[in-house]
Amino acid sequence: MTTGVGPNKQGLPEDAPRAWRRWSRRAQNLIAIAWSSFLAAAIGTMVFFGHVDPTDLDAISTPVADFSALTGYAIGFFFFWIICAIASLIAVFLIRTSRRQDGRARGSHH
Repeated sequence: MTTGVGPNKQGLPEDAPRAWRRWSRRAQNLIAIAWSSFLAAAIGTMVFFGHVDPTDLDAISTPVADFSALTGYAIGFFFFWIICAIASLIAVFLIRTSRRQDGRARGSHH
């Protein structure tokens, strides 16, 4: 069911649900970075804390910090997420700025 208005630049009717519309390149990059780094951080956290008790990290941290096990898990997860997000960001940057075999930069439309 359409309103009779012609398709937009994505080729969809103007009244198409927002989820049908194509995401911008920036949104795609951000989602790819966030989701892949989240999954990698989750796996890294499971592997790391499978071998290390988070309460043992309290002994090597600053003397004023008193960590519970849950706090240790949370800090560890967010640490892994930040590291994985930086790695994903670098990968996306390198892919988006690489040159094609014909010498043109990716994303150039000429």
